[in-house]
Amino acid sequence: MEKLRIGVIGAGSMGRNHVRILSAEKGNFVFVGFFDADQARAEEVSRQFSATAFPSVEALMERVDAVTIAAPSASHKALALAACRHGLHALVEKPLALTLADAEEISDAFSSAGRVLAVGHVERFNPVVTELCKLVQHEKVLALEVRRYSPYNSRITDADVVQDLMIHDIDLVCGVLIPERLQRVCTVGSAVASGKLDFVQSLMAFENGTTACLGASRVTESKVREIVVHTDRSYLIADLLARSLSVLRNTNLVIDEGKQSAYRQDSVTQKIFVPMVEPLRMELMDFIDCIESGRKPAANGLAACRAIGIAETVIGQATGRIAQGGAV
Repeated sequence: MEKLRIGVIGAGSMGRNHVRILSAEKGNFVFVGFFDADQARAEEVSRQFSATAFPSVEALMERVDAVTIAAPSASHKALALAACRHGLHALVEKPLALTLADAEEISDAFSSAGRVLAVGHVERFNPVVTELCKLVQHEKVLALEVRRYSPYNSRITDADVVQDLMIHDIDLVCGVLIPERLQRVCTVGSAVASGKLDFVQSLMAFENGTTACLGASRVTESKVREIVVHTDRSYLIADLLARSLSVLRNTNLVIDEGKQSAYRQDSVTQKIFVPMVEPLRMELMDFIDCIESGRKPAANGLAACRAIGIAETVIGQATGRIAQGGAV
């Protein structure tokens, strides 16, 4: 059986990491090379990772069976559909597209062609999230608080903070942590530096009574990636940057009961072991495994479309184009 041939489109901040991992990883695939429209950057990445830089997207697509697309979000639709026309499998970085209509067109095209479409919701592969999901599956989740804050970076110009950052947490909350129908959404937001939404807070209510508060900022002078979960039995704090997970549980334990030194311990804190794995590597290897095994990716086109649909509601409310509340 011939090895899968894979290439990367886009070698910017995220695409460079795709090239780094695929050029170093050994497995049942061959990393053929990459394309980037910036020739100077392409030459730099080529030297850094000893990778072949192709002169055009077409030249790369003619030599591979699959691509990862890490180009700017505004180009995702055209590149993904071109890959589909070439009969390729594709992993497209998030968001799959900047509008739900475009995302659905991409998803439908790959489904009709019988090709694997994975979407780069890389937090699904964060080991902290994996362990968090194991802990909450046997508890009743009452509420979640999610914070994703970053300092301002002028590099991203085609997406607002919901499409760029909050989309991760919409996918995690609505697609993984709370697999219930979303009933109501109420959102506020503001444009601060980019001319687009830079700071957004959204309160979501689900059919089972669970609530989630999502905050995203790209104008906060601290990088924060945190999920807090309130359950009927515990309080969990997941730090996605520090790769730490803590669980606080009520014990009502009395120490030295009956003695003068007796005291009550209301809660204990448990530190959960989190494996040290790189989420992007796990995501890329999962994409390759889905191609080889015929398994459907968890972060597939349908999941991405659901996240984008909710994101459009959040953006519409934050900009005043959509009324607050209502089913999603």
